[in-house]
Amino acid sequence: MPAASNACITVAKGGVGESGASSMVTHTVGGPSSKMIVLRNVNTSLCPNTGAIAVLVVDGVPVASGTITTAGNAIQTEAVSGAQVAAIVHAVPLFNGVVCVRLGELNYTLAECDLVNLRTSADGQRALLQQAGDTRDWYAWNNLMPPRPHDFHVIGEVETPTPGVDAQLVPKIPQGVNPRILLLDLLLVQQPGVWPQLVVWKQARYDKVNATYDTVQVFFGNQVIATVAVDTVQ
Repeated sequence: MPAASNACITVAKGGVGESGASSMVTHTVGGPSSKMIVLRNVNTSLCPNTGAIAVLVVDGVPVASGTITTAGNAIQTEAVSGAQVAAIVHAVPLFNGVVCVRLGELNYTLAECDLVNLRTSADGQRALLQQAGDTRDWYAWNNLMPPRPHDFHVIGEVETPTPGVDAQLVPKIPQGVNPRILLLDLLLVQQPGVWPQLVVWKQARYDKVNATYDTVQVFFGNQVIATVAVDTVQ
């Protein structure tokens, strides 16, 4: 049975070991509305000569990818009810000259998160920061390259007070009156554990299949912190 929290339900678990190994889990999005799908590295004992990359595929279309080598790293995408999601994690060599006697393992979870409850912090495992740092390098694009379906992406960087803070973009509820303008909330989520007080830049990203937009507005609370014109790639 899936493990539940106030915001998310863990729908699958997996792991990878030696460099070159791959792992895949699948899930069908449930419920009457769209969900945020999050693939997260929950713990790792991989040798320092091995990293991990991850891809989220929705209805056969790769929509989100990234490095999840460090515990707590995650990638995410929105998916509509009934969408078929595949999460793929691949261990890769880092070619850094490190030699290990044992290989270790990286464990990950795939979670389905309610878009409304993502904004709450009722459990101690999900503390939302109330103050945002600087942001930079926002970019959004519609991918109209064949084959269909089309997909949409927006990325940016957010200054966070510790490496243990995740930057997440989720659709604002409710949206505005113009369907060509996407409204997103930036959430800064403190992960459990003890983290050094070290200011770092974290990527915030939002991806969606079968959607195109003209403009993106990013909010932190009730304040617009970025307005991004959307490019089209075709």
